[in-house]
Amino acid sequence: MPPPINYIDSPAELAAFCRSIGGSPWIAVDTEFMRDKTYYPKFCLLQIADGTQAACIDPLAIEDLGEVECLLFNRAITKVFHAARQDLEIFFHRFRAVPAPIFDTQLAAPLVGHPEQVGYASLVSAMLGVTVDKEHTRTDWSQRPLSAAQKEYAANDVIHLAALYPRMREQLERLGRYAWLVDEFAALEEPDLYVNRPEDAWQRIGGLDRLKPEQFALAVRLAAWRENTAQQNDLPRNWILRDEALLEIALRRPRTRDALQALRGIDSRMVQRYGDAMIALVQDAGTGQAVPPQPRRGQRRSAQTEAILDAMSALVRLRCIEHTINPAVVASRKDLEELLESPDRAKVLHGWRRTLVGNDLGAFLAGKAMLRTKGGRLTFDDCE
Repeated sequence: MPPPINYIDSPAELAAFCRSIGGSPWIAVDTEFMRDKTYYPKFCLLQIADGTQAACIDPLAIEDLGEVECLLFNRAITKVFHAARQDLEIFFHRFRAVPAPIFDTQLAAPLVGHPEQVGYASLVSAMLGVTVDKEHTRTDWSQRPLSAAQKEYAANDVIHLAALYPRMREQLERLGRYAWLVDEFAALEEPDLYVNRPEDAWQRIGGLDRLKPEQFALAVRLAAWRENTAQQNDLPRNWILRDEALLEIALRRPRTRDALQALRGIDSRMVQRYGDAMIALVQDAGTGQAVPPQPRRGQRRSAQTEAILDAMSALVRLRCIEHTINPAVVASRKDLEELLESPDRAKVLHGWRRTLVGNDLGAFLAGKAMLRTKGGRLTFDDCE
């Protein structure tokens, strides 16, 4: 029998609910938000459940969310999410801090036999045998009043999540894998993850490896300007300037309004509003500002490098056989290429993947360990 659903839109109701659920060792948490017309997500609804009760809390009706803040930042309570990052971003921008500790069912799912980045509906179906209603996926959650069906849809997200968590945690502990996730969850709790720095905005743009150095330098400055402008006006960055138009400006380097408006993706309204700022960036390009390293275009790998990647793949498969895990969720060929080319960014050297195989891959690449066959079996041993 699912728990009753409370719709909370007054401070008194909120205080009573938070007192009631505050003694739980864990709570399932989800949010509904809108972001189609803003840079920052608009926080529209908060859902919380613990297996015995569930509530939809209306942050548009309750100005003071101090009771919620106390609940979310109580370190005696584990906050359970599915695909936590967007929810945590909302809390960071509302409270200027990230709730902790957390548990993310999407991150945990591959360690109990589910695909990497499995969707919520697929996970609920696989683990609970429940079909998630998708009727209100495109709801405008900022509109009031919400219908009974919308409230039920929103509450069910945390009701099912509250049913998932104990089962998933029990499976992880039985397999001895819960500790593997500690670092991954801790990484999501880092406030820096939710700060969009304008100087780093260029990293979200594809195709920069095709530019000449001076064009790349201009693209970096345009991306930073666009990010700043979007943040200051709380508008989607593509409403300021789309990626394609940004690259076109970097390539053509227009120095007049007419030249700017002649480019693909640039209209008169954009020129009227932002033209002077963009032209100033073009004219000031190359005046000594520091430029980050430009991404390199992919190059054909040597036969030796391909052979090394094959051996690394074999080591990954060996460890996955030993632990009954699908190799696809541990390290793809692309992940192994990243380990060779940019070890500091390699996914396989972080979290549970490092424990499972990352350290072994490092030893193999350093020549301290080797793959060999022994009695018809593949083994991984220290070099003698």
